[in-house]
Amino acid sequence: MSTDTLPIVAAETRARLPIGPLLLLSFAVFLTVTVETLPAGLLTEMSGDLRASADEIGMLISVWALTVIVTSIPLTRLLRRLDRRLVVAGALAVFAAANLATALSPTLSVALGTRVAAAVAHGVFWAVVIVYATSLLPRTHWGRGLAIVTAGGTAASVVGLPLGTALAQATGWRWAFVVAAVAALLAAVAIVLVMPRADATASVAAEPLAPGRDRSLVPLLVFGAAAVLIATGQFTSFTYIRPYLEVAAGFDPAWAAPLLFAYGAAGLVGVALAGILADRMPRAALTVTVALFVVAFAALAVLPAHPVVVVAALAVWGAAMGALFPLLQSTLMRVATERTRMLASAGIVVFFNAGITIGPWLGGRLVAVSPAGPLAASAGLLLAAGALIVVGLVLARDALAKR
Repeated sequence: MSTDTLPIVAAETRARLPIGPLLLLSFAVFLTVTVETLPAGLLTEMSGDLRASADEIGMLISVWALTVIVTSIPLTRLLRRLDRRLVVAGALAVFAAANLATALSPTLSVALGTRVAAAVAHGVFWAVVIVYATSLLPRTHWGRGLAIVTAGGTAASVVGLPLGTALAQATGWRWAFVVAAVAALLAAVAIVLVMPRADATASVAAEPLAPGRDRSLVPLLVFGAAAVLIATGQFTSFTYIRPYLEVAAGFDPAWAAPLLFAYGAAGLVGVALAGILADRMPRAALTVTVALFVVAFAALAVLPAHPVVVVAALAVWGAAMGALFPLLQSTLMRVATERTRMLASAGIVVFFNAGITIGPWLGGRLVAVSPAGPLAASAGLLLAAGALIVVGLVLARDALAKR
């Protein structure tokens, strides 16, 4: 490092995080993730009103994931020349309109169509919001900044879904979507009014990405494969956590809500730890987080008869899940070049949603054999993901050495 660069590094280290803009983006993340999973909390109300079975209401979530997989990367490429602030705000505006349409849906078929529209906006939003957030931060603060932004996703599970469910029970399921639509529209307006522009560079906008021309592509694909395994392992087990807790672990059904709340609260702790560690020891933090996943899943699979072990393993699992996304996102942003950064952000959304689609299907077949079966499978999947992450870190060691 030359002496000319030292003042720049020192200035970046002393730079303050733009807390206001980051919290606004985190709130938008909170809204999108809450709405993504909202039908799970409104199953009874929506099923009765739309005259649909529980499985049919569940399609509102699975169709969402499939839509994100199919549309995220093509739309992100199409919009790559635009100001990223306007893309984020525009996606939220479309998201708001689609959720208002869901609230007004007279039938399940109409609701499916509006959910597809919301999912398209969700995929574009997630593909761009991380790249936009990094443009607001010095490289030395990417981990902390992205931890704040992605904390909205964890908060959606801990706070958003329970609040949406409570609102639906008090006023009807349609009002939950109305409130989400209004909040998303307000967030979109605020982003346009107060957030800075972030245009793609001229070279990125002008040149198509050719395979083999960018060294970041191979490690990014390795991390993407790991993301599929991680998401598959997560949803193989989490989708069927209630049968595990009540049958394999023998907890009274009344304990399900407190245990899941503890899991979510641990996730917020994980986000906080990720913010501390992502900029100081990103490679070690990511590797240890995946290892904790393996330990937690293995303990739950092997020792379901020990309540203390189950509670501790749930907490470790929640903390690891909370830490994983900001750690992985900040790693991808460091590995990617300016040309591949938006592709990396869109790709991780696709990879995770692929795992979200596969996981419940796999878990459903395993839980029919044993309530602890999904946990054992998840341990194996996360072990394989850990191996891929180590490979990716080795391939990307030069890019990750830059601080």
